[in-house]
Amino acid sequence: MTVDVASVQSFMESVRALMSSDTATLLLLDETRTVLEPTASAGLGRRWRGATHVPVGAGFAGRVAARREPVGLTEVNEVSVLNPILRDLGVQRLLGVPVFGSKGLLGVLHVGWLTARTFTLDDTRRLEGAAAEIGQRLSERTQDDAHLAALALQRSLLPAAPPPIEGLDVAVRYLPAEGDLGGDWYDIFALPNGTVGFVMGDVEGHGLRSAVVMGRLRSALRAYALDHDDPAEVLHRLDRKLCYFESEITATVVYAVTEPPFDLLTICNAGHPAPLIAHRGHPSADIVNVSAGVLLGLDPDQQRHSEKVPLRPGSALAFYTDGLVERRRAPDQHADPDVQRLELVRRAFVAGDNAETACSRIIAGGLGDDSVEDDVALVVVRRPA
Repeated sequence: MTVDVASVQSFMESVRALMSSDTATLLLLDETRTVLEPTASAGLGRRWRGATHVPVGAGFAGRVAARREPVGLTEVNEVSVLNPILRDLGVQRLLGVPVFGSKGLLGVLHVGWLTARTFTLDDTRRLEGAAAEIGQRLSERTQDDAHLAALALQRSLLPAAPPPIEGLDVAVRYLPAEGDLGGDWYDIFALPNGTVGFVMGDVEGHGLRSAVVMGRLRSALRAYALDHDDPAEVLHRLDRKLCYFESEITATVVYAVTEPPFDLLTICNAGHPAPLIAHRGHPSADIVNVSAGVLLGLDPDQQRHSEKVPLRPGSALAFYTDGLVERRRAPDQHADPDVQRLELVRRAFVAGDNAETACSRIIAGGLGDDSVEDDVALVVVRRPA
């Protein structure tokens, strides 16, 4: 579902004031209608952007969606509340209601308090009134704006729920820029021979054209992956496609494949930030030692090479786009902000977290309360111990 994020964010502030709560959060169903995605929140700064994607029926918000009726929560723990950002804030009480639109359930609206309190019937009615208003707004939204069209395209190609892969714990995040959209994308797919592919890419530029090219590259890479096992050969062919059929545009891509028991990944990098790897017992993640490679779209005859990366039980990988760590430097700023951001991300990424929690902590660590100047895509792949 495509929404006007700024308008909905402002509405969340109104909900928090209406309910005299410490937090107010809206989660909307993804395209599959099986997962709730965090869409807007008040009271968490901008850290809500990395909040957990909640399966319908799981955790507090998932229960509200599954029951389609108000739910009050008086005991907050890792089972009852999947989102670590709410738990870390110290939320003690939650009240949630379903959000309905013209075509049925749209999502969940919930509010939280940092102190113990008793819910009243009036609390529930006021929150249901707010949910009805946001449901009406979402049902009446228009999609004729180029920004919304680009976002709709990206959302259709970037599922909030990755495909289940037995033997791996996988989670994803995509945060659109607060300005013009870029061409960030991720992909996760299983091939007929049992191999699993992981892709993270970033098309140059912003706006609808970058989003369209992103969609074409995503489809082309999948097609090449069906016929070629070596990631280097896949990216070589993708490079030729971009050079000959998408003039004057470049892209960075990292493509990795693995197969059961998932102890080894084969990776080829085309100018993209190298993944991070977290090992059990290490206080922070390391940068995976793979060649940077040359970005796509410059030389159709560029030779590429794949490299092997071990993945021990209990370890995890994080693929991301540069929007997670790159920031504009202020005129009086001496230290490199990108190095600082990368270090924060490395410290936030630890192997002990499951993939969903790792995504939330990485987003919170890398972005904090800063605005999103560029799109951010993130995939965490963990091999359970």
